[in-house]
Amino acid sequence: MSSSSPAKPVSLAEITAISSDGKHDGREMVMLDVRSPSEFDAGHVPNAFNLPVDEIQDALRLPSDQFKNTYKFELPAQDSSAQGVVVYCQRGGRAARAAGYFADAKYADNLYIYGPGWSEFAATVKN
Repeated sequence: MSSSSPAKPVSLAEITAISSDGKHDGREMVMLDVRSPSEFDAGHVPNAFNLPVDEIQDALRLPSDQFKNTYKFELPAQDSSAQGVVVYCQRGGRAARAAGYFADAKYADNLYIYGPGWSEFAATVKN
């Protein structure tokens, strides 16, 4: 795993906007919740896809059609200037691991991380 990730941080306001319009930094964004499926099912940022951190390394090795059939979405290309990936988890630990895996797979300029994660986002939507 990379010792440091090129992932750029996004704020609560930015992740909220991404969940609403799917865009950030002029890119179409794919938002990935890297928690377990049961955590994802219990609540997640709107319009996020679930890709558990423990599956990322193997998932990134899949041919694109097999990836799409398995996970029900398409990943942007590593060097895409039009699309990006943002990862988050509960509080940041798994998202940091996920960002490292994406960095190892040559994602750089289009890689983002929402470190505070679901714990911060959920607090803003609870009544």
